[in-house]
Amino acid sequence: MACETVVIGLNWVGDNVLALPAYKALQHRFRSEGGIAVVAPGNVAPLLEASGVFKEVIPWSRSMTSRIATLRERRFHRAIILPNSFRAALVTFAAGIEERWGYPTDLRRILLTNVVAPPATRGHQLDDYTPLLTALNAPRVVDDVPSIKLPAAVRERGRKRLLEIGLHLDRPIVGVHAGGLYGRAKHWGDERYVDVIRRLRLEGFDVVLLTSPGERAQAERIATTCNGVPMVGHDGDVLELAAAMLHLAAIVTNDSGPLHVAAALAVPSIAIFGPTDPERTVIPGATRVIRQHLGCQPCYQRECPLKHHGCMTSVTVDEVFDAAVSLFAVPTEVDVEQVST
Repeated sequence: MACETVVIGLNWVGDNVLALPAYKALQHRFRSEGGIAVVAPGNVAPLLEASGVFKEVIPWSRSMTSRIATLRERRFHRAIILPNSFRAALVTFAAGIEERWGYPTDLRRILLTNVVAPPATRGHQLDDYTPLLTALNAPRVVDDVPSIKLPAAVRERGRKRLLEIGLHLDRPIVGVHAGGLYGRAKHWGDERYVDVIRRLRLEGFDVVLLTSPGERAQAERIATTCNGVPMVGHDGDVLELAAAMLHLAAIVTNDSGPLHVAAALAVPSIAIFGPTDPERTVIPGATRVIRQHLGCQPCYQRECPLKHHGCMTSVTVDEVFDAAVSLFAVPTEVDVEQVST
């Protein structure tokens, strides 16, 4: 049976991971109609497909013309639009999809056939789609959190990849992600990550840099400064990155897509937060948050509007290194811990 319902997925890796419970609820709701298809950027689509949630995953490009053609060709009856942008609703309208469900954000009410009021308050991102799911009679399980179980073949590819780049699987490997495509305000600082990497190596840990094509130059600078650190993710294959992360003992990162992927894979993590609010995005489980509490937080700006970037620069190397090492001394099956000074 062909899918009658298409879900317009999110653009960012982390947002798609946080939407997994909503995707699951929609797949369950429309299983009698063939389940749901999801459209998502080409770099994210393989990870969504490996999750096993969907009847079909359709990768698409950034081109509006191409996106409209993709939807029109499939003749979907219903579109459920998760992004809040005008553009996301416009492609479903232009493709002639009969039912178009979404929030009336970004002046797009006229493009929707089924308008749903968004949440009255801004809580955890897991709850962003609750009114939309309720309107569709597809409530998510309240305690359902994002989780990904990769197929055995994909896990094995990740193991082989780590071996190919010279890592030793007989000792703990720590992944370090220093980037964040949202903006520099989320970045802790390359020199601080260099210090953490050096100290981890002195403690006997292997280290791998987690990155993406847009962050490759940054990762290469860090690798060079540290006399060479292997990298994964620079080719843009998010599924390969996730498969490699599954074999890591822990990751250290900013608020980023790899953080949410790690949490969904149940890989322990240390997350440094500054301009964003961990209470909104951190998945309960194996994440330990390190942050300062300043009056200007959270600002959600791509660049520090006050120019001092104190929310990130006041987090010390000692704090992050000690928190990372402590993951190997205490159980990590705990709720999110706020480590503050």
